[in-house]
Amino acid sequence: MSESLSMREIDALGVVIPSRRDGVRVQRLITRLLEEAARLPHRILVVLADDGENGTFGDGLPESDRLLVTHSQAVGPGAARARGTQCFGDYLSTVAARTAHSWIVNLDADVEIPADFLATWWQAITSSTAEILSAPAHFGAGPGETPLREEVDALGSWLWSDTFLYERFLGIVNLGGSNHAISLERCASLGGYLQPTAIIDGERALVAGDDWDFGLRARIAGYVIAPTPAPIVIASPRRIVADPVGFLAGRSYEGTFAPVSEHGPKNLWPPTEPWNEIAARGRARIVAHFLLKPLIVGIEPTGTLEWLIGDTLSRQVQEVIHRAPPNGGEWNEYRTELIAYLFTEEIFALCGRIAQYLAGSVAP
Repeated sequence: MSESLSMREIDALGVVIPSRRDGVRVQRLITRLLEEAARLPHRILVVLADDGENGTFGDGLPESDRLLVTHSQAVGPGAARARGTQCFGDYLSTVAARTAHSWIVNLDADVEIPADFLATWWQAITSSTAEILSAPAHFGAGPGETPLREEVDALGSWLWSDTFLYERFLGIVNLGGSNHAISLERCASLGGYLQPTAIIDGERALVAGDDWDFGLRARIAGYVIAPTPAPIVIASPRRIVADPVGFLAGRSYEGTFAPVSEHGPKNLWPPTEPWNEIAARGRARIVAHFLLKPLIVGIEPTGTLEWLIGDTLSRQVQEVIHRAPPNGGEWNEYRTELIAYLFTEEIFALCGRIAQYLAGSVAP
């Protein structure tokens, strides 16, 4: 990138929020964003993108010329992000703002933000040379929400610490949809956000992971994704509270994506499933998504694979890469085939052995 740290300019900043049945949460978030935007001397727009269900926002949205509400014909958070990004780009054309100097920040609808959220993002973007920035999100109950159990929070942190190792090893900073920024021009060059799908019970279904998927495509394209320490958002734990075992074992991310129901069945804690089985599956899944999948699509590790997982497992990984389905050109189709391949009994068992080896056990 040609800009120096002191020369990056921003013409406009758009905050894109995909929402589906989020009611009071999204109203509270948008009100805070608009209040801060009114205090800043920058061109800032908030774009609320309906996740395929028109008219679900209620009557509590504030009126502001800084707020755009758009409805996506396609269902899913990835489709809503794509529609919101397009809406922001259309707005820029009406005010003659430069697309190359305009950025979007992606937020989830159920986050709590600090009072200086927009100012902090503006500063982070203007002082960085990275094409994409990822800021932290921590789980915490919002007003009226059931808090995450401390042991579930601790166990989840322990499991997910593996991802930091793989991120450093592969040079990937995985994007969370709840708090990342990208220039509009870079987003367009990647084809925008996509809605991932999977074959479940013989039917094509929407699945979670549009944000991680976007980050992987950006890394394949050679873009630099950099972490930034702020702003920090507090993400709702309601999906985890509703199914803590599914969260820890990774199953919550593999079924058909659906909004969390406030009155739906809850998977009570403690579970009947033994912890070692939950942990083994959760860690194997993390290996599949954060180590094996990037290697298969061609991401070159910054370290030595043989040193990290040993010669035997490294050879087995190379065999898995060699046999993996080829990328036929349409990313969503390829991703669907790739995920199905990773979760075959043989490949997922290998992921489990890798996780076991990295935990300090001797690989079988």
